[in-house]
Amino acid sequence: MTILAIGILLFFLTHIVPTMPVQRARIVDRVGEKPYKAGFSVLSLIGLGLIIYGFSVAPRMPGYAMPEWGEYVPLVAMPLAFILVLAAYIPCNIARWTWHPMTIGVLLWAAAHLMASPYAASGLLFGSFALYGVFNLLGQFVRVQPDPPPKQPVGKDIIVVFIGLSLFIVMTVSHHILFGVSALPWLFEDHGTGLPALPG
Repeated sequence: MTILAIGILLFFLTHIVPTMPVQRARIVDRVGEKPYKAGFSVLSLIGLGLIIYGFSVAPRMPGYAMPEWGEYVPLVAMPLAFILVLAAYIPCNIARWTWHPMTIGVLLWAAAHLMASPYAASGLLFGSFALYGVFNLLGQFVRVQPDPPPKQPVGKDIIVVFIGLSLFIVMTVSHHILFGVSALPWLFEDHGTGLPALPG
């Protein structure tokens, strides 16, 4: 899991910089805005690539026991997570209501998968993203917040919800093809973890 750990470290060290305005301003003053953004993008992509590759080759070692109901959590959390992540990119009122839809969506995704995937690599990956999401949300209390986005027609919220739910359905149906594990609990018998769950 070394490659996975290196990817996570690089990805989050890169993303922590924007949460520290003073340090970010110093870097921008030294290298310029465009080189900073270019470097941020390159390092983020390298980190993400290492995460994807590292997770794909990581051994499926037991990491922790999950509750028996944990495999159902993504079915509840992921529709909302998809909608929130989309709301961060498509102008809508959902972004006005939540303020930080991307962070909340990623946090939901990470927390839900922590409950449903008890491998050691899963704990490292999803646990890291969950901790970052909590750290980022808490950091909002000490950072100057921008004005809320302008009010949008309700139709845009409907579009975001429709696309989010559609993506959720597609991802759920194809999850076992993409990741080797079914996202539907009643199909876990064929594509399940094979690892113990906590009783209750």
